[in-house]
Amino acid sequence: MEPNLSNYMQNQIRQAQQLEAQLEQLAAQRYQIEARVKEIEKTLKELESVNQETPVYKSVGNIIYRVEDRKKLIDDLSEQKELSEIRLKTLDRQQKALEDKYKELEASIQQRYEEETKRRGSVS
Repeated sequence: MEPNLSNYMQNQIRQAQQLEAQLEQLAAQRYQIEARVKEIEKTLKELESVNQETPVYKSVGNIIYRVEDRKKLIDDLSEQKELSEIRLKTLDRQQKALEDKYKELEASIQQRYEEETKRRGSVS
């Protein structure tokens, strides 16, 4: 950080950097959940397209086993998809709130920086 900045300004800049890091974490979480939703959608679509007599298998960890109750599998996948979509909406709200807070902080930093620069210019 610039040595001429006040402690207040340095603190504000650190807060902005922390917000940026939080926004990056949210973006990574969103990406993972969006990928999961797409994978579930693809699986559900595939389950709809295969014949009812076609055996279906499910992977759990290192084990793959035959699914006897296809409807339960579809219900479970649909529930997982719904929960993931709810999580995405929550992340959207968190992201919006953080972005708004970041914009306010950025404006505050800019204003304070201009004020400090004017004061230093008039003192010189």
